[in-house]
Amino acid sequence: MTGPERRRHRRFRVRLSVQFLRGEVEVAGEIFNISCSGCLLVTPVALKPGEQVAVHLPSLGSQLMSFRVVRVRPVGPWFAVATAFEPNLPSEAALEELATREPASDDEPEHLF
Repeated sequence: MTGPERRRHRRFRVRLSVQFLRGEVEVAGEIFNISCSGCLLVTPVALKPGEQVAVHLPSLGSQLMSFRVVRVRPVGPWFAVATAFEPNLPSEAALEELATREPASDDEPEHLF
C-alpha cells in the first residue's frame, strides 16, 4: 500500500514532444505527465538537480516556461527528470483539455525505453 498523496496539484498523463533550452542549447525531450506545479520530462541529457531550464509548450500558449530540476534518475540511456515550474502554470482546466487531446498510455517511462 502506498502512502498519502503529497502532490499539491492533479497530474495529467500526456505524451508531448518538446524542445527545451539548456543555456543556449536546444534539447529534445518528452513530457509524460504534467500538473500546474511541474512535469515528468524524459530526455537523453543528464540534467542536474537545481538546474533551471526553459521550455516552450505551444499547446499551452506561446510563452517560454521556466522549470527547476528536482530530481533525475536514469532510464536506460535516457533520464527521467522531475521538474517544478517556476511560476506554476495558471490553469488546471487547460491541462485537462490537453490530456484529452494528447492521450497517453498508463505506462511509466521505464516500461517504454
